Amino acid sequence: MWGFAWMFWMVPLFFCFAMMRRWRWERWAMAQGRYGSGGRGSTLQREVESQRTYIEELEHRIAQLEEKLDFTERLVTGRRDG
Repeated sequence: MWGFAWMFWMVPLFFCFAMMRRWRWERWAMAQGRYGSGGRGSTLQREVESQRTYIEELEHRIAQLEEKLDFTERLVTGRRDG
C-alpha cells in the first residue's frame, strides 16, 4: 500500500523536473538564437545593429565638424597673414 503512495508522488515530480529542464533549455536556446524565430537573441542583435548605425552617424558628424574646424582655422590664419 505504501509503495503506491510513493509512486503517486514520484511520477508527478519526475514530470515536473522534466518540464523544468525542457523550459530552461528552450530559454537558453532562444537566448542563443538557436530555437524559434523570436527570442532574446534576435532582440539583442537588433539593438546592436541600431547602436552601430548610431555610432556611424556620430562618426560622420565628427568628420564634418573637423572639416569645418580646418576651414575656419585656414580662414583665421589667412587673415593674420594678409
